[in-house]
Amino acid sequence: MEDDLSQMGTPAGLPRAMLVGFLDAVPASAAILDIKADIVAVNMAWRRFAADNCGPADPWLGLNYLTISETAEDSDARAVCSGLRAILSGELMSFDHDYPCNGNGFERWFRCLVSPLEDESHTIIGAAVMHLDITAEKLAECRATAASRTKSEFLASLSHELRTPLNAIIGFSEMLMMEFWGPLGDSHYKEYAGDIHAAGKHLLSLINEVLDLSKVEAGRFELHDELVALPEVARQCLTLVAARAARSNLALELDMDEDMPPLRADARVLRQILLNLLSNAIKFTPPGGSVTTSAALTPEGWLAISVTDTGIGIAAEDFERVLEPFGQVDSELARQHSAESTGLGLPLCRRFVELHGGVLNLKSAPGQGSTLSAMFPPERMGPQRLG
Repeated sequence: MEDDLSQMGTPAGLPRAMLVGFLDAVPASAAILDIKADIVAVNMAWRRFAADNCGPADPWLGLNYLTISETAEDSDARAVCSGLRAILSGELMSFDHDYPCNGNGFERWFRCLVSPLEDESHTIIGAAVMHLDITAEKLAECRATAASRTKSEFLASLSHELRTPLNAIIGFSEMLMMEFWGPLGDSHYKEYAGDIHAAGKHLLSLINEVLDLSKVEAGRFELHDELVALPEVARQCLTLVAARAARSNLALELDMDEDMPPLRADARVLRQILLNLLSNAIKFTPPGGSVTTSAALTPEGWLAISVTDTGIGIAAEDFERVLEPFGQVDSELARQHSAESTGLGLPLCRRFVELHGGVLNLKSAPGQGSTLSAMFPPERMGPQRLG
């Protein structure tokens, strides 16, 4: 390899033998290209791979890497060619691309890494190309994906099985509360029936959220888009949470333009997003506070549906935790509500918004309240007001 590198030059003060030794120590198959993409050197790993799969490595020397790749006539080769050209022209400072390689009876995966080579004046004089075997990484990724899919399918099946008896428990406990077949006698029985009913409703809510989350993660959740009048949906959701807010002495406010264009979305999912955001805000806002629902278009045309509260707030380091399934923040008020919180409301919101091509943003600080914004992309905005 030493002679092959003579035309490229070496960094000042670095013995050529050290450079050759360094390249041969790299476990990935590596090649050095000049500014025209001609192969001027390959390392030991490249030679071993060539010997095992396509003959001696030396015939590669002097050939043009772009020409060789273009003869492959597949999308992966075209992607690598495009990346290499961008590196040699200075448009990119790094490039990588994963691709499969079928040989010796089984499929292997490689990651092609391309980096520019510069001289002392920082002029690009060539490129280094490496092909790293990532088969083990890809197999682990496939196994993890399969395991996640199996878990989601199991949870979905289990949730369906639990809902039937749970609906019976909720229904019969409600009949006991109403004393449908006559007085229960001791007042404690009616109180216990109420406890059973409340616990059943909470468990059903948890099961429904687990079912929705498992469908999303398994890729089996389908959206049914329609044009939705957002102010109307917001008012419906505020009505549903009004009693809960009143019990905590919270003010519910709506700041939304009635003439705003409709949103192309799944109406049921949109209501669930807003209800979850409102429920979370009410849950973690102390008595006497306020919860405001608003909507506005950003300068880039995105729709931001926001719920702002005057609650306890969240530290920046906890943002990701509260947006993951069953994530909880370790605070006094959070612990007070841990029994009634499923830990799935915000994660579901995030997944539902992402299904619409959007993102869920969180702005908060301890003691300064929180603003959660469901951001929907411009292409989901309708042309005019419904009505």
